[in-house]
Amino acid sequence: MEKYRQHNFKVFGLGGCGNNAINRMIEAGLRGADFVAADSNVKELGRCKATIKIPLGSSITKGQGCGGRAEFGRRCVEESLPEILAALAGCDMVFLTAGLGGGLGSGGLAVVAKALRELKPAPLTVAMVTRPFSYQSHLLPLANRATEELYKYCHSVISVDNSKFESLDQDVSFLENMASGNDVLYRAVSSIINVVEIPGEINIDLADVTTVLRHPGPAIISFGEASGEKRSFEAINDALSNPLMGETSLEGAKAVICNITADSGILLREVMELNQRIKKSIGQKVKLFFGVVIDDSLAATSTIRVTILAAGVGSRNFAKESEPQAPAEPKPREIAPPKLIMEVEPLPRTKPNPGMATSVAPERMEPAADNEPSVLEPGPYAASARRVIRPQLGSARERFRAQNEASSGVSPVNNNPKFYAKPPYIRKPAS
Repeated sequence: MEKYRQHNFKVFGLGGCGNNAINRMIEAGLRGADFVAADSNVKELGRCKATIKIPLGSSITKGQGCGGRAEFGRRCVEESLPEILAALAGCDMVFLTAGLGGGLGSGGLAVVAKALRELKPAPLTVAMVTRPFSYQSHLLPLANRATEELYKYCHSVISVDNSKFESLDQDVSFLENMASGNDVLYRAVSSIINVVEIPGEINIDLADVTTVLRHPGPAIISFGEASGEKRSFEAINDALSNPLMGETSLEGAKAVICNITADSGILLREVMELNQRIKKSIGQKVKLFFGVVIDDSLAATSTIRVTILAAGVGSRNFAKESEPQAPAEPKPREIAPPKLIMEVEPLPRTKPNPGMATSVAPERMEPAADNEPSVLEPGPYAASARRVIRPQLGSARERFRAQNEASSGVSPVNNNPKFYAKPPYIRKPAS
């Protein structure tokens, strides 16, 4: 592998799950990448086998964990962000790995991804994360929010749901079940590096991988392996029915890489069968990068291996799948207001009294249009007031003036005409 290495790949592990994934890759003999580990827990960081180790948040957590608090994880990463960027600088592709649902991975991984996107030039950033087991369902809301944050800043996100391994074999030991997600991350990273670095008869390079993984959103990687007479048919079926794909279909993918590794005895029929099956699964309009690598070490077992990498697939809204949503409240039914009709019996017509105004019954009133204030138009009452009230006020003034002169016996001395317009029981007699 080292003699073919042309590009700089780095794997960055954050938190306990990220460090465990790095240990699994190093133990399995992954070649072609440099490893950088970061953790706020000093004890866990000491167990990691990465060549570069960065302690986080010494002034915040005092060398301990974040206690499941994403805010603490974000602050720890921000405090040591210059050291992280210095360790990841100059690489062509970065694999960000962590477990979502805890404090450090959920709060800090998106901070690193955002900082990497702002570098000039920015490396190809792919997040490879694990999601909680079924017995950790209380961590799902935090994991969902962290996944949505990663979609904003990473070129692609490969998510491994640990709960899917529980249905495969429940008699397996607990430690093996815990390591299943790390094995998938190791195979994903090694497969991508091998596709880029190892030359093939039909070659796929970093530019092809970049073209595929630059489609934003979820990405999936799947593997298939078979031997025998029907090895091509069984290998592609194994890859397409991988439990890691779940209910995700390749039909919605934006771009796909299919790489085949086999011995030099591979037949044209087998290559065509694999190619046609992939085309049928993803559709004719999807961009497909097809590669073939010859490895004669597989000739003894007549084995053929298939690796499928697809980007821009599936649904991004994990919150709708995992968290029950409250039912929407029904909209209140709009009821039109009843028409307001006032019926007033007309008053009997009587001879107008000079001392009082004539009463006139109001007409029937209809409500105004919706959303408009009701405006009452002047009715017959206003007209009658002009005809009846004003003349009678004038005659009342003359009567009050005459009564004043008769009661006082002297001519009025007040020159203010409004003074004598008041009734006699209100005004004071003129002296």
